[in-house]
Amino acid sequence: MGSVSRLISSSRPASDSLFEGCRVRRRVASLGGLAIFLASTLARSQAPPVLNSPYVCANGITYTVTVCKPFGADQWCETTEKQNGNLVTSMDSTWSSMTGRLKGCTNAANSKPSSGTPGAGAPPQSAAVGQQALNPPYLKEFPSVDQIMTQVKGSSPQDTAYRQLTALHEFAQMITALAGPRMAQNRLTPDEARIVTNYFNAYQNLAKSTTNPQDAYAGKSDFTAGLFTIFSMPTIQKLWEQSNNMASAQGTNSHGAQQLAPTTDPAQIAARRCFELGGSGLQCVGAGMGTGLKQLIGIDLSALTATSKSGLIVLGTFTASSGLVFSFDDTGVDISNCGKMVRGLHSYSLTASGGKYLIKIDNQPQGFVVTLGPDGKASGPVAQDITGQQVTGYEVTTNLKTGAEVGRTPLYGPIAVHCNIGALAPGPKVVVDAGLPSSGGTVLSAIGSVLGGLAGGSAGGTNPGQFSLPPGPRMAGVFAGAGGLKIQFNNGNAVIDCAQAHVLAPYDVSLQGGSAVVSVKNGSSPFNLTVQASGALSGSGTTTVSGKLMTAMDDNANPIFAPTSASCPVGTLTAAK
Repeated sequence: MGSVSRLISSSRPASDSLFEGCRVRRRVASLGGLAIFLASTLARSQAPPVLNSPYVCANGITYTVTVCKPFGADQWCETTEKQNGNLVTSMDSTWSSMTGRLKGCTNAANSKPSSGTPGAGAPPQSAAVGQQALNPPYLKEFPSVDQIMTQVKGSSPQDTAYRQLTALHEFAQMITALAGPRMAQNRLTPDEARIVTNYFNAYQNLAKSTTNPQDAYAGKSDFTAGLFTIFSMPTIQKLWEQSNNMASAQGTNSHGAQQLAPTTDPAQIAARRCFELGGSGLQCVGAGMGTGLKQLIGIDLSALTATSKSGLIVLGTFTASSGLVFSFDDTGVDISNCGKMVRGLHSYSLTASGGKYLIKIDNQPQGFVVTLGPDGKASGPVAQDITGQQVTGYEVTTNLKTGAEVGRTPLYGPIAVHCNIGALAPGPKVVVDAGLPSSGGTVLSAIGSVLGGLAGGSAGGTNPGQFSLPPGPRMAGVFAGAGGLKIQFNNGNAVIDCAQAHVLAPYDVSLQGGSAVVSVKNGSSPFNLTVQASGALSGSGTTTVSGKLMTAMDDNANPIFAPTSASCPVGTLTAAK
């Protein structure tokens, strides 16, 4: 075995197939796929760092993490290493790269050895234990692993194991489902990641020690209701039951169709809207549950995710002849491959001027501009000093028996490099997801873009909702006009709202007359929007949105729709607050 413990391998053990083999009732079958995605998501999760409290390791070595800042899906931390009280080094690195280094170390704040992966070995404790405030707050209702193992009992040791496996599975499934699109984006809060990882690891450990392990009680509503009672979980019970009942009939006609009565319930409205935009059951459960959280306990999960850009953005990569690479998305631009600089995230803005796009990149000691022409080719200054990150060392993993090196993880630190830029060639096409966005920032359904392939695609295949675009300008954010027209732009498509009608429509961004113009392909009623210097979008005329409304469900729980349409003036649209 290696001297450094790694996170859960993405190559899952046989026992993990239990998640995939569960047979559940139709009412909750659409939720079961969440557990499949959970296994690969948790492979990237680890307990958050304890600040200003030393991790005490063997041979008199201590590591003290003094500060951490968000760094993509990870954290960038400053750490000091001492041996017998003497400073050895100070380092800047990602928190995930410290995981193996801290294996076996103890921290007074935890009073337990650090395993690198929470819950490895002995059954792990939930993060809910001993904490005053959790994020999101409803996590306080979830039991610890120890509580599950001591309070969930069956008629025999085998039956007890089956019940405990199902409880661990269902609690992890609930947390990831309630997280909405943040799970698909690998943006669980530290508390969510820690608790779910604890459940997952305990499930794995129990499955390995159980003969013929299985989730024998999965999908049994009376079992789940019993868990809510045992652990006193009134808020979670309301959310979960509301989600499972969302597609229930309000009445049944002679043909078996379940008619849906008008509703003011935000969770049901969210789920229906998701279906009306073309979503699957997996996608639309996430939408309803996200809205239900805000309705019941006042938590808007979208607020837990960092706000991205609103307006013109760039997607894709551009490469200089020197090898320098610019990788753009709606969060920033990563500049890499210049001398010792291997990465560096910078913010940017995009405007149109003089028949080309101007990409203004923030940088120290001086910002600079990259131009992007209508032919898709870009260019920057001949040379520029650029700040970024360099590899300062490696965390080496060795075999304890042979001493042979079996792996290494880079550690990073800041650097400024003089880079040659010049002409920049566009990279490969960008795969984007047609996706289902949120509605007004509270209907959470982006989870379906990841789970859609599990619902109907083949393993390793291409999600039919995905397509490719050349690197270049796109739009982001929600824009609304005084006449009732609202548009939410995503990387792939846009959702258009007008009164009760809404559709998912493609769009293009191009240069016309020296300005950036967004062409929205709204079926038989397309329209153009010109991007103003203020960031507002201006158009003319009226557009008709022809959509559909969900009115019933058939006896196989498939939605039944009725056509609907509405017309709105285009006018001026501004970014929604």
